[in-house]
Order: sequence, then structure tokens, then C-alpha cells
Amino acid sequence: MHVWELDEEIAMASGITKPRSLEVFQTMYEKYFFNVNQSLQLYSIVLDGRVIGRAELGLIDRENGQAAFGIVIGERSSWGKGYGKEAILELLDVAFNALHLHKVYCEVYTFNERSLNMMHSLGFHQDGILREHEFFHEAYHDLAVFSMLEAEFRTAFEKNSK
Repeated sequence: MHVWELDEEIAMASGITKPRSLEVFQTMYEKYFFNVNQSLQLYSIVLDGRVIGRAELGLIDRENGQAAFGIVIGERSSWGKGYGKEAILELLDVAFNALHLHKVYCEVYTFNERSLNMMHSLGFHQDGILREHEFFHEAYHDLAVFSMLEAEFRTAFEKNSK
């Protein structure tokens, strides 16, 4: 996963301003795994025994029934093959069926056409644009905010499982 962070295109789409050293990267993930808490769940996306990406449910708010999610397919050879879409559907299944959440949401940079297209194809609602919301790589960038409600998931899942 550290190699993905060093890939300029993946880093840009993920909002990584400065790749971390391998040591810092490993320390960060050790903290995730050893200090497991109720507001974050990390998942590996595995294909043929190798990790090709990761997904997460974060900022899990049980009181309000919502969580943010993120995903990255880091293996370029796996891009465009539906693995990200499949992983998001599985993540949504966990969010709505196991965690009994009401809503999941995400933010996508408006320059990230692939992710924007995927959110639309999965039936996410675009809630709005956070204009010039994040500054990195010497410029401000807009973020599109997407959400899906549990009832909408039922429709999207049925459509994508046929």
C-alpha cells in the first residue's frame, strides 16, 4: 500500500500532499490495527491472494446512523475491471446490514472523473460541491459530496446484482 502512496496519480486522487516514508506509513497502520476503535473499520481488497486496494468506513457515528467511506484500488492492472464497484457494494452491505446505519457518504475531488462516474453509476446522490475546499499541490480543489441512504442502497444493490 505504501507504493500506491508514492504513485503520483493515486496520491493526487486520494488527496495525499506528501508521501510518507515507509517507517511513518507502517507506524500509522500499526496504530490503526492496535488501537481499534468503533469509529473506523479498514478492509483490504484482495484478488487472487494479493492486496489490490483498500476500503474504509470511518467517522462511524452510531447516534446519527452515518459513516464516511473511502476506497482506493492501488494496483493499476486492476483498474476499470469493476473491483472498486464490487468493494463499495460490499462496504455498503456492511454499513447497512451489519452496522445498521442510515446513511453513508464520501467526498470526491471534482477532477477525479473515474470516481465521480462510479458514484453516479452506483446510485449515490450528489449532495453538493464544497468549493475550493482543500489546498494541496499548490491549488485549491473542489470536493463533490455524495451520499446514499439505506433505502437507496436496497435499490442500487438490486440493480447491480442482476
